[in-house]
Amino acid sequence: MKLIVIIALCATIQISAQDSRLSRDQKRVASVCGTCHAVPAPDLLDKASWKNVVLPRMGAFLGFYPKGTTRGSLIENGAAYEYIVAHNIYPERPTISKKDWKFIQDYYIATAPKHVPLNKSLPPSLTRTFKAVRPAFTLRPPSTTFIEIDDSSSNVALGDAMSGSVYSLSPKLELRRQDSVGESPAWITKQGGSSQYATIMGSFSPTDAPTGRVVRIPSDTSSEVTEIIPGLQRPVHHAVADLDADGDEDIVVCEFGKWTGGLSWWRRGMTGTYERMVLRDGPGATRAVIRDWNMDGLPDIVALFAQGNESITAFLNTGNGSFEEQQIMQFPPSWGTSYFSVVDVDADGDVDIVHCAGDNADFGPVLRPYHGIRLFLNSGKNTFPDTIFVPLHGAYSAIPADFDLDGDVDLAAISFFPDYSESPARGFVFFENQGDWKFTASTFPEVESGRWIVMDAGDIDHDGDQDLALGSLAFEVPGKNQLVDSWVKNAIPFIILENLAR
Repeated sequence: MKLIVIIALCATIQISAQDSRLSRDQKRVASVCGTCHAVPAPDLLDKASWKNVVLPRMGAFLGFYPKGTTRGSLIENGAAYEYIVAHNIYPERPTISKKDWKFIQDYYIATAPKHVPLNKSLPPSLTRTFKAVRPAFTLRPPSTTFIEIDDSSSNVALGDAMSGSVYSLSPKLELRRQDSVGESPAWITKQGGSSQYATIMGSFSPTDAPTGRVVRIPSDTSSEVTEIIPGLQRPVHHAVADLDADGDEDIVVCEFGKWTGGLSWWRRGMTGTYERMVLRDGPGATRAVIRDWNMDGLPDIVALFAQGNESITAFLNTGNGSFEEQQIMQFPPSWGTSYFSVVDVDADGDVDIVHCAGDNADFGPVLRPYHGIRLFLNSGKNTFPDTIFVPLHGAYSAIPADFDLDGDVDLAAISFFPDYSESPARGFVFFENQGDWKFTASTFPEVESGRWIVMDAGDIDHDGDQDLALGSLAFEVPGKNQLVDSWVKNAIPFIILENLAR
């Protein structure tokens, strides 16, 4: 008996020593990695991804350049150069010791798994809730970057990257208007009657060059599109509200950039010009929602950030145009955060958060078990203890609504990076709520007729249920050239999913 106790005690001491050593290693890694983003666990990616892609890329940001790569070769030329140099994205000298860098590399390569286990997505049936309606309107190649069903008119607005145009189509999908605005219209809002503000990326491809802008599209077709905010770094979203209570509408702009960028609000002056007020400097600002987050009567800004330091952050309005930053939640940098919305999904009177993780363009693409849709349920105090996770490879957007009119909230979701080995590839999935957040999955027969990147919901046929519009962008798929060729040939820029509930 004593021998067994001694052996057990020795084993316990050994495990404790291992745990202690692991804890010390984790703290050492966190002291470096945690200064820029959430510290990633080694098991988030497979060993090969860490060794061949992530660590060499991280090394360059710390001033350690792979053999055959110079600092200068990584810095974008032209107008982006000064931004990258000013932010010291690629340091001239290492920012940590060579010993610490080797330790970090060894830690991740030694502890990462050879393969990352995957969640199984729900196998979809053919939907009986929606019917696909293909428009006669075509664009070749399809390169949709924005789509919207107008709540009042049921017109469909479409932004196209290649033509640099915003198209307006009738509820019968007939072209009514085309406005030339520049490359990649990413977001459009109506302001003051029927005039519109449009965020123009300036480049769909990753860049830090300040070629993006916000423009005003007049309601009068004889008037020209006017630029109101120039020189933006790949902006992808905006929101409009009077943030400083001066009676004028200000604009919050998300500059995704590449390695630089930022979130800013632009104060409208008496002469109609805008002054930039920086909220956060850095890349990855993806989407902004304006609402009174802390219920103090002032409009706050809730924003989603991707590109490394992935988070949802509130900027609380303290009055007089000042804001205080408060992080709501932070995600590992490998998640590939792609979308969020603030909505009361459980009908309990407070707002919840819908979040999608699915961006898979950085390397691979590598299928990841944490890609999918998360519903973060509010406790009533803006904390989110309960999470509902719906796996979906490459999830890019999700709209919660009672699509089948049975009294509970369903999810309509798109994926820009589905698993193309699955048949059909889950480019669109309707997750029908069967009660208590248990879902069945379905899709439509023509789901592979496009690569769906944007989505909106609205009652296009005025029959009392929510229809969907999916926008397609013919982006390359490794090993699937035939599929890409068909997208280009068929030239389908969007498709309407007509809701059959009514």
